[in-house]
Amino acid sequence: MKSETLVLLTALFSTAACLKQKHPQRLHGNPSQMSPEQFPWTNPFGSSEIEGFSPSCEAKKTFQASEFLLDDLQIAPPLGLKPYSDALKKILKDKPYPGSWDGIDPHGYDRNLLQMEYSDVPVKVREWIEQQVKEETDHVGLFAVFQKQPKGKKATATAKPPEARKTGEADEADKDKVVLFAPGAIYRSLPLWAAEGSDCEAELSNISKYSSALSDGGVIAWVTEHSKAKRPQSRDMEFTVTAQVLKKAEGKVKEPPTEPTKEEL
Repeated sequence: MKSETLVLLTALFSTAACLKQKHPQRLHGNPSQMSPEQFPWTNPFGSSEIEGFSPSCEAKKTFQASEFLLDDLQIAPPLGLKPYSDALKKILKDKPYPGSWDGIDPHGYDRNLLQMEYSDVPVKVREWIEQQVKEETDHVGLFAVFQKQPKGKKATATAKPPEARKTGEADEADKDKVVLFAPGAIYRSLPLWAAEGSDCEAELSNISKYSSALSDGGVIAWVTEHSKAKRPQSRDMEFTVTAQVLKKAEGKVKEPPTEPTKEEL
């Protein structure tokens, strides 16, 4: 996946840089399900084991975003991402594509990116994003946060995280930033998107309890709804995150079968 992303970006950027050169033939995607190694999450609400549990708490939130394809990297806003294209090239070229919704990789130029106002991203998610940057984890680059650019200007690098964000509080400078990410990036911190203001904020904020595997006291989450941008006239879309804290439903959990004992002769 790294090589495919690099080839696409290299072709797209180098070609767009020369106005007299023809655009490369558009590579239509051939969508495929990513492997468990690439995308280890599954829809917990579709699990056959879900009937053995009931939610002790549920939270659901809907977010507005703009959805772009790789074609849009050299188009001016609001239909494109040109102000951030050069910086995105540096960020994406050495990283695999995190996937689209539900672990699908659209491939080709059909790979999508979302853009949101950074101030519209839940504070707990912003803190998670900034923590990855400060600690230089493997998740750096999943979310690219940029300062908003004046007309005709281009970003050269991502925005630096605030040095002293107070835990749980928004930073005044967040309103001047945008964040770009592939849909698959949000699954790593999915409960945080629904946690704030819920009746189970503390439990949903504990990422260590988050898993696609169902368990008593565990946290599950999924993108239960998402729309698609009505191209070519619009890039607007929305998605809904649903998260639950589970409790075992008495008498409903199926215990694993025990091996029969051999009768002694």
